[in-house]
This record gives sequence, C-alpha cells and structure tokens, in this order.
Amino acid sequence: MKVKRPNLALYFVVYALVYPVLKICFKMEVDRKKLDIPKGPYIVVSNHHTMFDFLMVMLSFYPHRLNAVTAQKYFLYRPLHKLLPMMGCIPKNMFDPDIRSIVGMKTVLKRGNGVLLFPEGRCSSSHAYVGIHKSTGKLIKKLCVPVVSCYIDGATNCMAHWRKGVRYGRIRLTYRNLLTEDDAKSLSVDEINDAIDAGLSGTECTFPASKPLQTFRARRLAEGLHQLLYYCPKCEQEFTTETEGNKIHCTACGNAAVLDRQGRLIPTDGSIVGENISIWFRDQARYEMRSLSEDMEPIVEKVKVRTPSPRPGNGTVESGFGTMRLDPKGWHFDGELSGEQVSLFFPVETVPAMSYEHCDCYQIYSGGDYYAFVPEDPRKCIKYVILAECMHWKFSPRVVMTPGVNSGFINN
Repeated sequence: MKVKRPNLALYFVVYALVYPVLKICFKMEVDRKKLDIPKGPYIVVSNHHTMFDFLMVMLSFYPHRLNAVTAQKYFLYRPLHKLLPMMGCIPKNMFDPDIRSIVGMKTVLKRGNGVLLFPEGRCSSSHAYVGIHKSTGKLIKKLCVPVVSCYIDGATNCMAHWRKGVRYGRIRLTYRNLLTEDDAKSLSVDEINDAIDAGLSGTECTFPASKPLQTFRARRLAEGLHQLLYYCPKCEQEFTTETEGNKIHCTACGNAAVLDRQGRLIPTDGSIVGENISIWFRDQARYEMRSLSEDMEPIVEKVKVRTPSPRPGNGTVESGFGTMRLDPKGWHFDGELSGEQVSLFFPVETVPAMSYEHCDCYQIYSGGDYYAFVPEDPRKCIKYVILAECMHWKFSPRVVMTPGVNSGFINN
C-alpha cells in the first residue's frame, strides 16, 4: 500500500489555524517532561474519546509529522476522502483483520517516520478507558520499534459526542516514553498490552491540583445525555430518561441528577445515580450483562442497511433492509441487500466492540466490508453497542479485548 508522508504545506496550515484555537478555547496543555522523542521510526499510542483526538495529537507533535491510522469510514466522505490521504492517514477496518493497514504502517516505519495509533479502536462511549484488542501487543512486537504513549484528559467533557457543539474547558496531553525497541523484543505480548493499558488509562499520570481539568463552561450541560444513558438505575426502565438544561431525569420514576461544571452527577432528593457519567454507564453495562444467558430469547429488531457509495466521497447509501437477530452465537442479518436476499452472520468473537452514531446507526466491519445498521428505533444504537461488548465477554470462546477501566463487562 502506498502511504504518503503528510503533506508539509497542509500540515503547517492546519497547525497554524487549528492549534491556536485548541490553546485558546480549551487551554490545551502539552506535558513532555517524560518524553524523549526517539530517533528513527516509532509509534505513538493514545487513548481515544473524541473524533478530534488525532488532530490534537498530530498538532501537539509538530514539527514532527505523524501518519495516523484512521477508521476506514472517514475516507468515505467529502472532503476527507482527499484530505486524509494528503495527511498521510492509513485506513483501517476496525476490529477486522486488515493486512492493508499493517503494510501501511510498515511503509511509514521503514521510512524512519512516526505512526499514530489509537488501540481502543473506537471513541469510548463510557468516558473511561475501554481497553484494547490483544493483537495490539502482537503488532508492536512484530514492528519492533519504540512506543510513545499519549494520555488525553479533559477532551471527553469538552467535545462530548452525545451532544452537539463544544464546551470550553481544559485539555491536557501527557506524553511519555512507554517502550523501547529492546522492550518490544524482550517483553511478552501480554506484558506489552499491560504497559499500553497502564499508559492509556492515565494510571501513571499526575496532575497539579491547582489546575482542575474537568471545569468547563456551557449552558444546558446535560443536553443530549439521555442518548448515552438510557437506563434508569432506580426503576431499571429503558429509554425513559430525558434531559433539560443541566438535568437528566427518568420520566417513569422521577429519578434525577444535575450535571455540574466538574462533570459530576449530583442526585436530587431520593434519587439513585452514579457519581459521574462513567459510573452510570458502567451500571448500564452491568444491567445488560445480567440480562444475557445461554438460553436467552434472541433480541430481534428490524433494520435498514447502509453500505459505502460506489462513488468516492459520497459516503454511504441505503442498500437494503431486513431483520437483525442477536443471540449467544452472534449477530444474524436476514433480508435484502443490493437487490438480493442475503443472510449475514457475524460471530460474537469477531465483534468485540462497535463504533456508532448516536440515534442513527451502529457499524460492523467484516471481511473487509463495512455495514451501517439503522435500527427501527434509532435510540437503541447505544444499547446494541453495549450489548456487543457484553456478548463478547459473556459468550466468546476467546476474549480478544483487555478489560479497560471500570467497564462493567467483567466481574459482575
């Protein structure tokens, strides 16, 4: 695969225009005290909470230019289908074996340049570190180059993907040398994965108490949060949550909380909620995990299907419809696709996690193909994303993910 070095002029223009905005609006700080940028090829790994993470890392590394491994779906849309290749981005089918992306990374490293990789594979829905595919350690061992870690803190509140727009707060990027070339050679795959988990979960980062990261400025802080937190921890009803202003509440039992400027959820009198979004999301995952069993009734939903447009840059097009059935073996689609009757099966082992668009679709990569499934009730997209991970942890004969932090998918 031919991967260009990031276009110098475009890189500089983006840096000159965007980096000052990040510094002014989000008081973005870059901590490199524990970083000595390797001479020669290297890999930068980063946690992943927002779609702008790759910009923050690439620009904070300037004048060093990084080739970012980027989800294939972003190459489908204008103007990204032209800009991303100019920025040297390497397309990747998420959670699907993709030799093309490995060849692309090897090409960049052979030139002596740096590769940016987000091992979580998707933006975290839970606002917490969600773990990595265990093949990451195998990849690092195979490539055998130094690894730098970047821990991004604060972006998840400033650029929350469950709401429109941004909120002004503070973002900090902390870099450190994570693995040397000798480490990549000598450590086992599990030890490499453990090191990446520690570097990307923030457990090894320390922050000045005088500069709280989670204070942000915006009106209607909780607006849209019900798209993420659909389960009420008090009455255990689904899709009864609503938001207004800074408040999220259950329309069935009145359970409610106020989201404050530090990202904390303050319960109203008699309410039962987690102390922050991550904990509420964890309880939601535990609720879904409890509902799963070997003899469970299949979960069935009518869906529409979108696939990549045959014309580059035109995104995806509606190409079929049918029924999606979830059971302990995996995901079964039966219906019409491109004018033909088809049956697709995605084993639970091959769908350890999903990317999605709130109240729109959830996405599965399989055998190099990309499918966006639009459920009859679009609010359920986040439920299916959680179920994908729960089902993988519960039923997969071989779990391929590391556990992350406080996820709710294990130890229930």
